[in-house]
Amino acid sequence: MTFLFPGFLWALAALAIPVIIHLFQLRRFKRIDFPNVRFLKDVAQQTRARKKVRHWLTLLARMAALACLVLAFAQPYIPRTDAPVTSGQRAVSIYVDDSWSMDGQNAEGRLLDQARKGAQDVIMGHSASDRFQVLTGRFEGRQQVLTGRDEALASAAQAEVGPFSRPLSQVLARQAEALARAEAPVRRRYLFTDLQRASVDVERWTDDTTMRTVIVPLSSAAPDNLSIDSAWFASPVRRLGQSEELHVRIRNHGEQALENVPLKLTVDGRQRAGSTFSVEGGAAVDTILHFTNDATGDHWGSIALTDRPVTFDDELFIAYHTAERLRVTLLSGGDAISDKSIEAVFAGDSSHVFTQFPYKAFDLSTLQRTDLVVLNGLAEVPSGLAGALKSFVDEGGSVAIFPAAKLDGSGLAPLLTPFGISGPSRTDTAAMKVDRIDLEEPFYREVFSTMPRNVELPLVRLRHAFVPRPGADQLLRLQDGSTFLSATRSGRGKVYMCASPLTEAAGNFTRHALFPTSLLRMAELSRPMGMLYHIIGDEATIALDGVEMSGEGAAHLKGPQGLDLVPELRRTPAGNAIVLHDQDLLPGAYALVLEKDTLQMLALDLPRTESDLSAYSPEELQRALEQQGLGSFSVLDTAPGDLSLSLKDLDQGVKLWKWFLIAALLFLALEILFIRSEK
Repeated sequence: MTFLFPGFLWALAALAIPVIIHLFQLRRFKRIDFPNVRFLKDVAQQTRARKKVRHWLTLLARMAALACLVLAFAQPYIPRTDAPVTSGQRAVSIYVDDSWSMDGQNAEGRLLDQARKGAQDVIMGHSASDRFQVLTGRFEGRQQVLTGRDEALASAAQAEVGPFSRPLSQVLARQAEALARAEAPVRRRYLFTDLQRASVDVERWTDDTTMRTVIVPLSSAAPDNLSIDSAWFASPVRRLGQSEELHVRIRNHGEQALENVPLKLTVDGRQRAGSTFSVEGGAAVDTILHFTNDATGDHWGSIALTDRPVTFDDELFIAYHTAERLRVTLLSGGDAISDKSIEAVFAGDSSHVFTQFPYKAFDLSTLQRTDLVVLNGLAEVPSGLAGALKSFVDEGGSVAIFPAAKLDGSGLAPLLTPFGISGPSRTDTAAMKVDRIDLEEPFYREVFSTMPRNVELPLVRLRHAFVPRPGADQLLRLQDGSTFLSATRSGRGKVYMCASPLTEAAGNFTRHALFPTSLLRMAELSRPMGMLYHIIGDEATIALDGVEMSGEGAAHLKGPQGLDLVPELRRTPAGNAIVLHDQDLLPGAYALVLEKDTLQMLALDLPRTESDLSAYSPEELQRALEQQGLGSFSVLDTAPGDLSLSLKDLDQGVKLWKWFLIAALLFLALEILFIRSEK
């Protein structure tokens, strides 16, 4: 047993006062003579002895009551073995985990409600002069200021679940930063959390003996959860009338297998597809939702299932753009025959808009209304056109280059050099076939599922030795291993480089089925369709593909429940982007609006890191702390119903002053009893 205020023990010297009073208490006895005093003498001796015993018992009871009262004022306690107890003002930081997983429940109810109640118990267990920080996963600036007890109680009561899941290393660092500014000699940290494995990064924690840290685990009774993990389209481009395949991945984070779970797709407020799926425990399953694009423009939708009690990950919002037609522009170098071959691929297809210009008469302003630019038979490229094409590709467009039969070594350099393509170093006229189609590349993988070994591939009689940039995709190779068709990424777009001209003398590529397939695929992949959805908190900057900001008005981001905010607009060489600054946004569909025009639809979704509810047990965490040598950390291992009682003893061990006060009252009662019996 130890005392918080040992200076009060000097008051035990007051025990001498009742002793002195007792010793100097004099009572005069009146003598009465009797004829026969033998029997009276015996009675007198027996009465005096009993009185003497009662007097000593009264003295002891009085001294014990006084001693217990002094000890109560000295604040006795049984110290905890994991940390010393000191007196003085305290600075206390309390973290209330408000991530979505705290919506789970156990026998005592909702986890977040228990965390808020525990935080309030800690606050009320301290003095009104102590200072407090109540921190949540939102990491708001006002949460870094130490406040009084009343403000701290209100902040703890206002904590609500949100989309922010913070690693505990970041939480501890933020607590230490706030407590470091306090002048109080005693600093404490408390963490009320469900100990999800995704957030408990013990290896990143640091031991700080100046501030004791107590972790209060709140375990969910049922860690089972079903979540929509991700979604993607089978094809990269949405077009009018196209039959779409939307792939959806669902994860079962529990141990029980689920069968015939319904899944539905809603687009623009209408249900467009539905399906059912079955998934084993602890596994993931992919399912496909089929629907047909029946309107052009921007669309938003949601994929939803039903699963309780954790529901934040049961819906995934998406947004996409459906193009009516793809725009292809041919810049001709004068080879009419090969130009006709290119025109035949696109002109007869209603899903494409095809235009043709001599390269010297091309209006550069039309690039903004083009998806794919095909350069055919050019021996040279003017510097102005080369610079415009470089910007066009960086902003997301695509360029396909089919060189002329006769090339000057520097004629194409203004165009090729910025993309890292060198050459040509030589021209080879030896006949050679295309060796194989690389189905590992996504370019052809979505077109051909398998390729027969004896398939007849194009024959090449003339080719230039271009060297693509390192890391470029080699879509087609010749039998000698050299590159025939390559794809080089630059910015958000691509440059397709063919080593051979499209003339009859150069080979039969234009008469092979692979030629229209390749051109159509280039057009299909010409413009990025943008992200299907963005994750709140993970992506602070969102690129706006193909969105031009004109005028002086500010763009507004309008979302669910009437939300209207003005995001920061950032212009970069790759294009425009908006910055959300890690805002606490609601999941759903958002429209980027400038004046009365909708520039783009965006879908914002909650992160799925909280979907896996597997957590550390108190015993596992304690072992991990011991392995890392974190002696200033302790884990409160107690039943939920005993939480408030255990929190009262966290800061000062097991307090005993109440028991000594009760003992003082009992000894006073004994003293009164002895005095009354004497009468």
